[in-house]
Amino acid sequence: TGASGYVGSWLVMKLLQYGYTIRATVRDPRDLRKTKPLLDIPGADERLTIWKADLSEDASFDEAINGCTGVYHVATPMDFDSKDPENEVIQPTINGVLGIMKSCKKAGTVKRVIFTSSAGTVNVQENQMPE
Repeated sequence: TGASGYVGSWLVMKLLQYGYTIRATVRDPRDLRKTKPLLDIPGADERLTIWKADLSEDASFDEAINGCTGVYHVATPMDFDSKDPENEVIQPTINGVLGIMKSCKKAGTVKRVIFTSSAGTVNVQENQMPE
């Protein structure tokens, strides 16, 4: 997940360098600003496919994950200026992770999931501190 982001695009590049076949997910595969840099990576022609999936849509990762043995989850909803971080960031993040895990379980082939978390775990603002 999150293949078009900063961490995700580096991960795609490194995995292609190591010879892995990758099913990368993005919210809109037609958005060339997001997908062209991935498709231009050496090895992408032979070992990279791009799939439409969205953390906010139940089961949208099912097709991309089906048949995979490993999943890197590097996508996360981000909004540092949110007025309602619980409902606009935290809950969508939790629901997204649960959706990915359900897709992995449904696939029955996934042996390992690597979850990188998000910048939100280290960038706590004063108004987000626990009481």
